[in-house]
Amino acid sequence: MNTSNSKTSRFNHTKNMQKAVAGLSGILLGITADQKLNEQELLFLDVWLRSQDHLKDDGDVVDLLDLIKDILADGIVTNGELEELQELVDDVVEFRDINEVDVPFQINQLIGLLCGIAADDVLMDIEIQSIIDWVESNENTITEWPINILLQRLKEIVVDGSVSNEDRESFLEMIKKITGTHFSDTGSAAASTTECFEDNIDSINYDGSSFCFTGVFMTGTRAVVQDIAKQKGAKTTKDVSKNTNYLVIGTTANTDWRFASYGRKIERALQLKTDNHPITIITEKTWLNHLVTSKLSPGKRQCLK
Repeated sequence: MNTSNSKTSRFNHTKNMQKAVAGLSGILLGITADQKLNEQELLFLDVWLRSQDHLKDDGDVVDLLDLIKDILADGIVTNGELEELQELVDDVVEFRDINEVDVPFQINQLIGLLCGIAADDVLMDIEIQSIIDWVESNENTITEWPINILLQRLKEIVVDGSVSNEDRESFLEMIKKITGTHFSDTGSAAASTTECFEDNIDSINYDGSSFCFTGVFMTGTRAVVQDIAKQKGAKTTKDVSKNTNYLVIGTTANTDWRFASYGRKIERALQLKTDNHPITIITEKTWLNHLVTSKLSPGKRQCLK
């Protein structure tokens, strides 16, 4: 038996379990933030719960899935059934024992909260307030992504105690980009945050530009994607620095990016942008779409601005 692999497996299992528990607690808070469950939130919860292998033996999850199965059995969802599920969810939120809370747990919980809020594609003032309440209860995270950009946007839209419809729609779109969850469009509860980091660009300037690639790419190995950039006239580096013009994120980037090895490069690039260094962040998909475009200076506008 390989002791090292066994320890790694146990560590990963524990880490994934903690992430799933954090996500569950956040999602339950999110879907009940407006104090009323609807059918789309019910379906989102069902899809998400069924995708969580690490929670399949969790008593609360079993109870939730059993009740959802009963509700969906006849193809009709009544207000009484939604109220019954609401009561069970409220009980789980109130009585679930969460002993250890650290920054990764808090951020995964927030991602879950945002997923739950956006599940029905409607954002109400009471749900915005629930985000504010969460941040106030987790002040140690205010410099962490995505809490820092949420706070910045909230300060912009909640200036007189009210939120306009236009601001509400743009904030909901921001939440979807942060979580990567578009349940009403895709029917999937899976989250991926790659689009959130992207700059809006018209084309890519390869000639003499410095590229850094991070993550795993559908196009091929790191050496393959670096060679493609070099053939176009670019330089490539292993790490992000002030001299980096483009950071290209592979398809593995997701809600765990902050705590994965490739996340440090993303974090460094985001910090450089905050310090007004002209670095452009794009995903593999965007990179491929612009592989044959003409020269243009790196774009500067972030998707969340």
